[in-house]
Amino acid sequence: MAIRPLTTVRHAITALVLLFVALAGVEVWMRTRAASAMQIVACQVNTLDQSLLVPSAVCHHELRRLLKTTHRLTKDNPGIIFRVNSLGCRGEDVDADRPEGTYRILMLGDDSVCGTFVAEEETVTARLKQFLSKSTTAKIEVINGGVPGYCPLLSSLKFEHDLAKLRPDLVILHVDMTDIADDCSYRSLVLQDGSHAVCSHATLRLPLTAENVFLHFVKESAAASWVFAKARQHGPALMSLSNALGTVDPGMSWITDHPPDLRLQIRHCLEPIRQLQDTVSKAGGRLLVTTSPVIWQVVSADKAPDLSRHYGISGTTPFASQFPFEVIGSFCSASEIHFLDASPAFRNGEAARLFSKDAPVLSRVGMALYAREIARCLLEDPPSRWSD
Repeated sequence: MAIRPLTTVRHAITALVLLFVALAGVEVWMRTRAASAMQIVACQVNTLDQSLLVPSAVCHHELRRLLKTTHRLTKDNPGIIFRVNSLGCRGEDVDADRPEGTYRILMLGDDSVCGTFVAEEETVTARLKQFLSKSTTAKIEVINGGVPGYCPLLSSLKFEHDLAKLRPDLVILHVDMTDIADDCSYRSLVLQDGSHAVCSHATLRLPLTAENVFLHFVKESAAASWVFAKARQHGPALMSLSNALGTVDPGMSWITDHPPDLRLQIRHCLEPIRQLQDTVSKAGGRLLVTTSPVIWQVVSADKAPDLSRHYGISGTTPFASQFPFEVIGSFCSASEIHFLDASPAFRNGEAARLFSKDAPVLSRVGMALYAREIARCLLEDPPSRWSD
């Protein structure tokens, strides 16, 4: 059979034209879809919480300041009123100058502190104020500085650049079991300038040279942005952590009974706590580090089957390993930082009610218990007794 070069070329050109038409169709469809879709600001954050966030030049992302919205978790959910003040903290606005006679507490952390899925009065910070106010005549102020997707690195940067002006008497940092994976995602974006550091969001970084026309087109493409977002969501965890983790999500691998060697990642995650301690001390306050368990450290994975399947949790649960709590405690002890491990309180009673079935965070009942344990710690050993 004779080869017809012109026919082959015509077929190739037709295939290329059809390919470009298909790509153009996909691009138009995704741009139309993106017009009403939420922008992915932080890939470590639940999709439903993305609309609450904006990129930050110093701490990657933060809550949208002066926001007041009805935050809906599902289409059928009536939603909750979500307020953000001028400093990027959840709740009503606060004066930078601490009111006379007021004991000011600032709590930092991630979703478990911010509490995007519960009403403002049901968050850990609101409950903590309630418990402390019942047991002391002092005027207590508790500020919610939690931001979804935060870890000690971002919390430290947020305090140093933004919240130190509040001059809190006490700063409470919640260390979450998911912080190891979060730190791995953000650490590559940190820029150091002498003793100061920032973690600029990728969209806020200025190009060093004139941008290539093709690269600009790819960057502005909705389809390419979707592909890059997916790669950024799953890439850091797969590249930075050991591949010998089995099916368990890398962010949860260190809580298992037989964790991989993540000493380097753990050290990187916890090291910013020392910087936070120095900054808090310079602002005239004291630091308390606290932690609480996630559901698989307390109850069986079958209590939250969808969540367990999402994170690849299998085998015997709850995990019996105390390693995560011990390593955080050892770090704080070596750094002379006060530490509260609230996990023992979560192993009594109906433990399943203490955790969300939709995300690795505490439920409103769990938040109340966590706040009660923090209040008990502060009342039994007041910060005023802590040695410098």
